[in-house]
Amino acid sequence: MAVHGNTPTAPSHEADAAASALRDAEAARSGARLQAALVPAWYGPSAAVLLAAYSIGAGVALARGAGGVWAWVGLPAVLLGLGLAWLRKRSTGVMVARSRARKRAAALSVVAVFLLAGAACLLLGFGVPVSVAVAGTTLGLGIWAHSVQQNSEAKRKLRERA
Repeated sequence: MAVHGNTPTAPSHEADAAASALRDAEAARSGARLQAALVPAWYGPSAAVLLAAYSIGAGVALARGAGGVWAWVGLPAVLLGLGLAWLRKRSTGVMVARSRARKRAAALSVVAVFLLAGAACLLLGFGVPVSVAVAGTTLGLGIWAHSVQQNSEAKRKLRERA
């Protein structure tokens, strides 16, 4: 009667099943990351409109010498923007943490876009109020474009997996 056991030359059925389970778990995690990367269709236009309205209001307030007042008047817009970002994160039903380095890079790119657009307007001689309005609107449109690009990339990867 032969002895059945796990030997280095004969892989066991359990090892194959464990390897398969690990592959399935990694595939599920990868799918969850892709699902979490999808941005709701309402987010891009909402962010663009909110940033454009806020920056145009700030430009008008600066032109009228009421820049300090706009900080208080615009506070609900800032809070609404933060609320939109919070809803966007939770709308997919999948939460994936982003690293601090990735968050820092995103924040720096947002600041860079705003400053570059504002500096270009100032160099063209538009003045501070118009530059603020154009920079904020550009930032909003950039967020919308990024949302569209991120969705198309995530959807493409999800299709490739299917």
